[in-house]
Amino acid sequence: MGEPYEKILIDLQNKPPEFLEVYAKANPLPNARAKVPVLEVKEGENSLTLTESKLVAEYLGEAFPESGLVPNNPSDRATQRLFMELCGSSSFSYYFSIIKAQKDPPNFQKSVASLVDGMIKANTFLEAKGKSGGPFLFGDQFTLAECEAAPFLQRACFILPNFTGNSNCAKVDPFQICDDHKLNRLKEWMTATLARPSVETAKVPDEEMKASVGKILQRAGLA
Repeated sequence: MGEPYEKILIDLQNKPPEFLEVYAKANPLPNARAKVPVLEVKEGENSLTLTESKLVAEYLGEAFPESGLVPNNPSDRATQRLFMELCGSSSFSYYFSIIKAQKDPPNFQKSVASLVDGMIKANTFLEAKGKSGGPFLFGDQFTLAECEAAPFLQRACFILPNFTGNSNCAKVDPFQICDDHKLNRLKEWMTATLARPSVETAKVPDEEMKASVGKILQRAGLA
């Protein structure tokens, strides 16, 4: 989009007072748990503060139509919303339940089965509704369909291969799942989404991700 911006990283285990104050502008409900992302938009004396990932992404897509994040065609926008509702982040959100269940093989297998089922559904949707001419839902147009799923896809594709495969449970790799179940359209979509420069730029560095997940597992008594 080319608009200037400042990115501020927040330690969610030690939230600074300034962040809590900004979050309260976005979510005025009492006792709300402050979380990221928070977007502050400043235009002269006017300002807007938003939270919740989907809301922030939708605002940016609508505020900057030249980005192409929101399709122009109403039917395409409906298809995008349906993909996000049925197959977006929900298809790749089982990574923590999988790694936390490694000492409980039946629950581990159940969580892996949920991941596989979600990926099969996403592949089916892309085959049925996806446009030709490129790897994304709308061919070569990168939209909110990819933006909404990208952080979950990144984590699943990094966390699962790196934190599964111990003596109790098998290694889980989303790309291997694609190969095992012949999810070729989804694999193409995953590869292109992860390689998108904006997605790569927003990625948490590998070592930081490893350290963060390790701490979570330690607190849960699983490390």
